[in-house]
This record gives sequence, C-alpha cells and structure tokens, in this order.
Amino acid sequence: MRTLLLAAAMLTCLAARPALCRNSEPIVPSAPLSNFTLTSADFEDPRTLDNLETLCRVWGYAKYHHPVFCDTLRRVDVDSALFVLLPRVVHADRETRNRHLLDWVRSLGDYTPNRVECEQALAPYDLVETADLGWTADTVLLGGELSKLLQDLRYAERGENYYLRMGTMENGPGYHYLSLRNEKSYPTQQMDSGLNLLTLFRLWNVIEYYAPNRSLTLHPWEEVLTSYIPRMGVETDPVRFSRLYFRLIRELNDGHAYAPIEMLFGQRMLPVWPLQADGRLFVGHSDDRALKRGDEVVAIDGEPLSERLELLREYASRSNEASLRQALRYYGLCTRRDTAEVVRRRAGACDTLRVATVPYGSVSPLYDPAQLVQPPFRLLADSVGYIYAGTFTREHLAEVVQTLPRTRALIIDLRTYPQNMDIALTALIGRSLRTEPVVVRQALYQTLALPGLFFRQEQWLFEDFGEVAARCTEPYKGRVILLVDELTQSNPEFKAMAFQSCPQTLTIGSSTSGATGSIVWIPLPGQITSFSGVGVLYPDGTPTQTVGVRLDVEVLPTAEGLQAGRDEVLERALSLAAGD
Repeated sequence: MRTLLLAAAMLTCLAARPALCRNSEPIVPSAPLSNFTLTSADFEDPRTLDNLETLCRVWGYAKYHHPVFCDTLRRVDVDSALFVLLPRVVHADRETRNRHLLDWVRSLGDYTPNRVECEQALAPYDLVETADLGWTADTVLLGGELSKLLQDLRYAERGENYYLRMGTMENGPGYHYLSLRNEKSYPTQQMDSGLNLLTLFRLWNVIEYYAPNRSLTLHPWEEVLTSYIPRMGVETDPVRFSRLYFRLIRELNDGHAYAPIEMLFGQRMLPVWPLQADGRLFVGHSDDRALKRGDEVVAIDGEPLSERLELLREYASRSNEASLRQALRYYGLCTRRDTAEVVRRRAGACDTLRVATVPYGSVSPLYDPAQLVQPPFRLLADSVGYIYAGTFTREHLAEVVQTLPRTRALIIDLRTYPQNMDIALTALIGRSLRTEPVVVRQALYQTLALPGLFFRQEQWLFEDFGEVAARCTEPYKGRVILLVDELTQSNPEFKAMAFQSCPQTLTIGSSTSGATGSIVWIPLPGQITSFSGVGVLYPDGTPTQTVGVRLDVEVLPTAEGLQAGRDEVLERALSLAAGD
C-alpha cells in the first residue's frame, strides 16, 4: 500500500534546541484596552500610514517567527505589545520608528538561527511559497540592524507556536488542518482605534502567512493593508464599522470566510426553503400556507429582492458568482420583523401578504425538506439509482452496492451538504467504481516551521481503505451522473472531484461555490471569521478555489421551470441516463 508523505518532521524542524532569552523583558502593559486614538487628521501626516503598515508587518512577523512565542513558561502578550508600540511609532520619523521596533524585537530575547538544518529538513518536500518577504531585506525601509535581525529570525530554532497548531483529521492519512488558538477575543467590540487596528493586523498577518489562497484575494493583499488602515483606524460609528468589517472579509474572496451579514437584513426569516434563478428567489418548500412551491418572493418589508442582491454583491464574502447565488439563498429571505410584509408573484400577478417569520437559521437552504422525508437512496424511473448526499450514510452503502448492478445509471445529488461526515459516498467508489487507488487531488498544507511556506501533497483515495477498495473486482458499467450547483461547497466539491476520477462519471448543473479545503477560524476583537485553510487542486494542478469543480454539461434553473415546480437539472440527468 502506497504511503502518503507526512509533515510532522518539517512542522517542528526548527525545534532542535530551546532559544536562549537573556535580554530585558518585552513590552507588556497591563491595560486591557489600547487607549490609542486616531482621527483623520493623523493621516495628514505622510508618515502615519507608512509607520502603521511597517508596524503591522514587523509585529506579525515577530509573532509567528520569534521563539519566545513558543515558550510555554514565558508568556508574552503580543496584543498589549502592539498597543504600546502604536503611539510610539505613529508619528515618528523613520529612524525613530525603526529604533522602537528594533528595541521591541530585541526585548523578546535571543535566538539561534539555523538555516542549514531547516533547509535540509524541508528538502524532501514539494514547497510552494505564498508570502513575499522581500520587505525584510529592505534596509531603506527598516534600517540595517532591524533588517538583519528579521532575516535571521526567519530561521530561528523554535517549537510549536503558542497561537497555532497543526492537527490531523480522519479524512485519510496525511490530512492536516491548521487551528488558531489562545487569541484574545475581546467579546464586546468597542470603537477603540487600537482594537480596530488589532482586528486588521491580526487578520492580515494570518492570511499573509497561513492562507494557501493568498494570491486569490479580491485585491492584492498588500494593498488591502494600505487601504484599510486609515479607514478602520479612525472609524467610531459601530454601524459603519460593521459594514467596513464586512467589506474587509469580502476582500478574502473566499466562500468559507464568515461575516454576520444577516445583520444587514435582520435575524428572522421567512419559513421557506428557497430556490433561485436569474437573481430571483422562488419558493421550493414553505411552512406557511400562503406561499406555495413556485411562488416568487419579489420584496420583503418594502425592499425589492433586486436591491438586496446588490447589497450582497457589495458585502457578502464569496469565491465566485455561484457563491453570490448561494448568499442570496442564505440571506435573501431575512427580515427584522416577527411578521413580514411579502410581495409575492404567482401566475404573473403580484399581491402582498403578511407572513409569520421564524428565527434565522430555522430553515437551512442546504437541505430540501422534501428530501429529508425520503430514503437517501432510491430508484427513479427506468432503473436509475438516485442518492441524496445530504442524508446518505454508511448504513445505506450495502443497499447501493447490491442494487447498482441492476441499474443503467446512478445519479448522485451533491446540491447539498452531508449531515454525516463519514466516508460512505467516497467508499462507494472503492466498492463499485474503481479497482485501484487513485490520486484525486493535490493539497497545499502550511509548514509551521516557515510561515508563508506550504508543501504540496498528493491525496490518494483509498489509502488505508484497502479492504474497501479490494472489494471492487469489476467496475460499474453504467453512467454516474453528479448534480452540482451553488450549494455544492467544500466537502461536496471534494466528493465531486473524487467521483470525477472515475471514467464513467458525468458532472452536470451549474458552477459550484469554489471554496474548498478545511475551514480555519480566526478569533478577532468582537468578531470571528474564517478562511479556506487547505489549498485544493486537481491532480494535474488545475485550481478549484474560486473556480469550482469541472462541469461536463451546464444546466441552469430557469424562472419558468421553478414557477412550474420543475427540477430541470434532475430532468436533464434522467435524460442523459436514458441515453438522450
């Protein structure tokens, strides 16, 4: 059995010896808040923006490189250090600023650079660098002493960082995930310039060093820092700050990035499972008798859905246009009222209804209520098998394997998210579709030893699932048809890639969300967000993030079809299964 590469050695390749800390204690104030204030007048000083940018870079670089942040006995409050440095550097001339930064990094303690040993440990791996660290060698920006200090710090011997850890999941051997830990969350967001900048600086450095898709942000990541420092640093209005924060998260260009944008529309919703076509929302299922399948929701509480779509386009974090369609289904039916005023279009005529609402999240757009009351595996017309991935589990696998030889095609509906995260669907490949293990994707994982450096690893389906894979002696001869759309995100996208490794597979529907890889959560002051923590590519290196999975046949729902209660994607799949 082929063995996947493991990264344990490289994750701690710099931990050979503990760092020596002989210098003075680092800056650690006791105040819980920053006590730092900026106004727009501060940015009339041309030094302010450059000083704050440089502070953000040096602060984050030291946080993830200096061995003092790996010392379990000597805790350094990195947030408080930032709050002390802010007033010292904000209006300083370059020489004074660099002296303050140099003194702070030196105060963290001595360290032992060991570049040779680190590079030897990393040599066996296929490495991909995402962060541009050229600024650390810029002696005009930093001065000679600080520049050399930071470049040496890159290869300092160190152990596991206090703010990070790399774990493993039972998604097959060699699968890793990053988790952030020990960050102060400051539960109540306060309009404090220092906390606002901490929000930006913490997020910016996490993405800079640990996001495999850093190059895919909406705007170049270094420009995001330049753009948001003056805006976030001076904002004092909570509502405006919230919208500014939503725009910041939108910069990640990542469907996995979370921001509570339901706050824009209200935290209640219509009791409806929505469908969408052409930027319009239709009722797929309703718990309110006044709304029936096929009805179009034109406006809620006087706000046209078309205007809501434009707000989502501005604020909803997403990977692509499919993600925007997904956001419309998530947030399009939100309201602030217990009873909403709804403009409904039915049979071409509009009328206004009053509809009792439910708490936001009571109806998940991921699961068709009609599917939840039916078996996850069943036969459709003309000997076509059908699997609804949302409720399919291992206990249904044997039935599928036994029934499949008597079918002419198998349809797998991935327009949902699995409630049970077991490997039942992918195990079906080894039971019925393939006789040998196969590479289904490449993954990019963080090397915690060198922030901003990732290693590429092939992901084999059926590694250590030999018993399952060996059972298939003759692959299924029928066609396997995958149904995908904007709700196909993350795990279902991986499942689609796995089935696409089988030659009998056809993928139909519309673009998927293009947000692949495990989620990494980032605690921020008064907030929490997330990003795609694993880079995912096809075996040939074709990216999936912001792109989605490969489509063989594009089928988009139409307004006419939804009004008639039709599932046009499933209809096309049945037509293809019949050989049309």
